[in-house]
Amino acid sequence: MSTVGHYWRGIGWRCAAPLVVALGCLVAHRAGYRVEAHLVFFGLVCLMLWGTLAPRSPLFGQVVTHLPGEAGVLITLDDGPDPQTTSALLDILDQHQAKALFFLIGAKAARHPELVAEIVRRRHSVANHSMNHPSGSFWSLGPWRMWRELQECEAVLSPHRPYGLRWFRPPIGHHNLFCHAAAQALGLRMMLWDCRGYDAVDRNVPRVLQRLGESLRPGSIMLLHDAVPTSSAVLEGALVLIAQRGLQTAPVPPAQAFSATIR
Repeated sequence: MSTVGHYWRGIGWRCAAPLVVALGCLVAHRAGYRVEAHLVFFGLVCLMLWGTLAPRSPLFGQVVTHLPGEAGVLITLDDGPDPQTTSALLDILDQHQAKALFFLIGAKAARHPELVAEIVRRRHSVANHSMNHPSGSFWSLGPWRMWRELQECEAVLSPHRPYGLRWFRPPIGHHNLFCHAAAQALGLRMMLWDCRGYDAVDRNVPRVLQRLGESLRPGSIMLLHDAVPTSSAVLEGALVLIAQRGLQTAPVPPAQAFSATIR
């Protein structure tokens, strides 16, 4: 079966249960159980929204939010590459002898292949963060648009990435059932986070670092951002914070390492 065929099969079994429930509500409504049908349908809608909008929700498929065991802290950087910030981030990582996982936007990576190559040359890893990063609408994308967002980014990044380091992170953490099906068909595992400071929207570096410190623990996956004015200051502060806690940065794990230990 082709990759697209696997995608449609994945959509099919994920859609089956909510479709059966919705049809059952319709039958119950026509049979006179209107209040019950409305309550069940409302519950179904709330469940689907939770599965889509809650980043840590495993409703539609497995997600990785934490490293197994008492591992170090995995640094992840979203939304690059960017000619104004990425090189400085690489220099800071070198100074601290730390490695990171860069979740790249495919359209940016296509415009700046030299930055992608530099990330890899410095022995960091790159991963799929969608082709165009439609943050306001990603949660509601239909099957074909969702497929294109993941597949086109994968085509841009594949030449820069060894087999085995195949991670995907949805924009702002929203992932509907089409998203999980597309990731699975493309051989990607979905990585979210359990430590964040909201640096993409808050330019107050001390406040961002305080939030990071509140959720930092052994095995944390830390969400930071490239392509914002405070990227360098936040990364520098985060690395100092990790060291002050007596922790170390962790190497990027291969996706296969989570085959039986996904959280």
